[in-house]
Amino acid sequence: MIDIHSHVLYGIDDGAKTVEESVAILKQMADLGFTKLLVTPHYMENTEYVADNKRKKEIIKELKEKLEEESIALELYLGNEVYIFEEIVERIQSQAIFTLNQTNYILVELPLLEHMHADLDILFELVASGVHVVLAHPERYVLFQKNPNLLDKYTDMGILLQGNYESLCGKYGKKTQALMKQWLKEKRYFTLSSDVHKENSSFFKNFPKVQKKLLKLVDTIYLQQLQKENPQKILDGVYVEND
Repeated sequence: MIDIHSHVLYGIDDGAKTVEESVAILKQMADLGFTKLLVTPHYMENTEYVADNKRKKEIIKELKEKLEEESIALELYLGNEVYIFEEIVERIQSQAIFTLNQTNYILVELPLLEHMHADLDILFELVASGVHVVLAHPERYVLFQKNPNLLDKYTDMGILLQGNYESLCGKYGKKTQALMKQWLKEKRYFTLSSDVHKENSSFFKNFPKVQKKLLKLVDTIYLQQLQKENPQKILDGVYVEND
């Protein structure tokens, strides 16, 4: 399996705090059957979460060495989870923001509790610039919980959806859970991810239960696409047109 959304780089954002915690998270991911992991620290303009990209590269290099030393079979790739703001295109062009594994794919987060009225304009500008947008955990946004049909305005632009595994077991509330079930049945998602932050994350306990739920909700072909084929396309930078 491949995970494209995680906060494993220690000391960068609200994820892992130490190298030991990073390695512990990665070991648990490998134990669950993940073979490739995109590390996507937050990029939030005008906050502390805009860590030096040189430092990010140093940390991922260190973690790759640790994985090799401990014989943990997990490949790491670098990206960002970018909180939406008006100058995203400019920051990508200046390489302040990392795309996903240096491809034309980018992981974008919207406000959880409110509607940013300029978000469609910003996303349209991103798409027009040649960037393929992956929208992080759309089921968590109150915007869509209040009106699920609004999602069409986003997917009609070619925006792809990344769901959080734990949304399916109710971690973020019943509305989030219900919306994810609906969109999985409708095959709206492009991929699923852990969004893991901590060594003691509930993700590790919940994942086996979520996997069983998934097998009841979707067919094995679609599950294979969600967990392996589609995230590999992101890593490879293969353009996928949203149905």
